[in-house]
Amino acid sequence: MTAQTEHPLTSILRQAIQAEEDSYNLYNTVAQAVRLPHTRDLLQELAQDEVGHKQHLEALLAGDPAQIVAAGHEAQIIDLKIGDFLVAQPLSPDADFQDVLIVASKREAASHDLYADLAALACRVEERKLFEYLAEEELGHKNRVEAIYEQTVYKDF
Repeated sequence: MTAQTEHPLTSILRQAIQAEEDSYNLYNTVAQAVRLPHTRDLLQELAQDEVGHKQHLEALLAGDPAQIVAAGHEAQIIDLKIGDFLVAQPLSPDADFQDVLIVASKREAASHDLYADLAALACRVEERKLFEYLAEEELGHKNRVEAIYEQTVYKDF
């Protein structure tokens, strides 16, 4: 297939890979600038998570995305909704651990919402399944970040 006749699922996966790269670049750039070691460590961990997410998407891209997603995974991920009510501040060299977790939660939520909306709009079943799969993956990432938030920020309450 040429780039003009590329399968729609392949294009979707390429865009998802680019989004993971963008998240990696954000976390990595801010990690190099922050002053607090604990915050830097978290940003580096989040950046590495994005590398893993990208590798997972690239594995889907290397195979038949429609077939892989059709096999699906039925994990039930509960949205903790912790980040839904928090206000994100732009990450700066003075960002603390809490700031990073809020931004990460918001980024993962935005990715989840995008894929969920695209799934609702998809006309083709295989595209809908791919969007649902990607939305579930992003919700899992959001859940992980919010669980860390709950364990570190809320632990004092």
